[in-house]
Amino acid sequence: MLWTFRTVPQADDFGADTWLNESWRYSGNSNVWSIMSADEELGYVYLPTGTATNDYYGGHRLGDNLFAESLVAVDIETGQRMWHFQFVHHGLWDYDTASAPNLVDVTVDGRPIRAV
Repeated sequence: MLWTFRTVPQADDFGADTWLNESWRYSGNSNVWSIMSADEELGYVYLPTGTATNDYYGGHRLGDNLFAESLVAVDIETGQRMWHFQFVHHGLWDYDTASAPNLVDVTVDGRPIRAV
């Protein structure tokens, strides 16, 4: 294994403070829920994540619960988080990212844009 990215941040990880009262220790089980996508040119892999916990109850895990129900771009060589977008903060309804991220090229005002 080359690297690990924790979809439930722990201790000093970026995002651990979004699991208030250290609820990441006992409540979080967000995982990569669907097929990952990779962009070889950028060197990114995109992680579509699932819900924060399987019981849907949010009373014991206050906060936004990063990286649950998110799309996370990580460096394919190092596993370093490049960026993320959380679709639902403090999810309660099991809105997992249900499909692989689509990588597309679009043109806006004559300018090409790479998008996910």
